[in-house]
Amino acid sequence: MPKRLKPPTSKNKRALVAIAHADDLLLFIGGTITALVANGWQIAVVRATDDRWDSYKLTQSQSIAANKAEFDQAMKALGVVEIFELGLATDQLGDFSEVALRMEFIKIIRQFKPYLSITFDPDSYLYEDNEDHKKVAIAMAEANWASGFDKHPNAGDKQYPPYLPVAKWYFGRQVAKPTHYFDVTKHLPKAIAAAKLHKTMLTNMAYQVELKRQTIEDDSNITIDIEQLSNKFADKIMKSNRINQVKSVEYAEIFRVIDDSEQILKLTKERKS
Repeated sequence: MPKRLKPPTSKNKRALVAIAHADDLLLFIGGTITALVANGWQIAVVRATDDRWDSYKLTQSQSIAANKAEFDQAMKALGVVEIFELGLATDQLGDFSEVALRMEFIKIIRQFKPYLSITFDPDSYLYEDNEDHKKVAIAMAEANWASGFDKHPNAGDKQYPPYLPVAKWYFGRQVAKPTHYFDVTKHLPKAIAAAKLHKTMLTNMAYQVELKRQTIEDDSNITIDIEQLSNKFADKIMKSNRINQVKSVEYAEIFRVIDDSEQILKLTKERKS
């Protein structure tokens, strides 16, 4: 049974979230991030791709601009303090160097100096069909330890001093071996409101549903208003992904947690004794 997860007790209230696409944060862990912000945490987000193909009836350049603008609006609504953009081509990270991506994440970890690192679970790949998610998961998980090695370079000419986050929270489409849950019941409404700002990506999701409807009905005419359907998507997706996961709470988000704080405190006490 997963344990209840709460914001860490730390003087350093800085958390770094690594995602592949603009809507990943809210659709996967929006309630948790809303709760952290409410508890005084500073949240930074690194988005790996530019979401150039995640739209319906827009050009590639229009898609990049729309998704960027909506991402910025959604993160502002949440209270995110800083955004790092890598600008890589969406849906093509499978061909991108894992080492190069890790170097980018190491640089950001060393710059932002988070206590808490949050990203996709690298061990939940059996339940994940998105290669962008997989690549971010592996590269960021490696960066979470490699950023403390003085021989591991970060991206760019300027090399920052080694730095390590203490806690890692890993999420996924379905976490293979969950250890904790975060009760997001009271924080979900604000997260859903922010998620609805991703209008371009939600519209594309709705269009994918329509394509499947055409397949079932063999009907070439799209009869459902795509934009109207997309307005309902955020609420439906976010609630359905979180309900009934933990019997004791209405809505929960699931994580695999690695937290070294107790081990560090034990070593500190032993050193002083």
